Amino acid sequence: MSTRSEVMAAPAMDASAAVIAERELLDERAFHSLYARTAGPLRGYVARTLGNATHADDIVQETYLRLLRRPLPTHDEDQLRAYVFRIASNLVVDYWREHKHDAGNDLPDRGATGRDQALRLDLSRLFARLKPRERQLVWLAHVEGADHREIAATLGLRAGSIRVLLARARHRLARLLRDNGHAPQERR
Repeated sequence: MSTRSEVMAAPAMDASAAVIAERELLDERAFHSLYARTAGPLRGYVARTLGNATHADDIVQETYLRLLRRPLPTHDEDQLRAYVFRIASNLVVDYWREHKHDAGNDLPDRGATGRDQALRLDLSRLFARLKPRERQLVWLAHVEGADHREIAATLGLRAGSIRVLLARARHRLARLLRDNGHAPQERR
């Protein structure tokens, strides 16, 4: 026998389900296309931001699972790409909150030898010394080539604050580079 509150709640749940059903989910072909364009850059972003390749793979997988479970917010490819990065960014923040972010870096060095390998390892360690939000900002701006509006959408920040936050992150990275002997060569 149903209680009055259960009977009253049922129509509201049905209406909510109907609204979600009306919104379009990502079909298989569109998903494969989006995945092909975004999986590599997304993994790189998450791995460098976290400093941990194993956990990055988990977060990337969870990002795409969440994308498949939700109705599409847009059909625009650029906005959908930003949406995928936003999901991943939120998962990264959740990971940091849960694990108090281990600063270790287990990223493999691909194909680097000798001096290049040492430099890459040193730069990876320096990048890991940035605050998590600074890593996100620097990676999105300089590796992904995202503009301030895209970075703001990805990180859930106001577009007007990105310029200041990114400048601070760049300044801190430059200081770390200088302090570790990676200052730019002076021109003669």
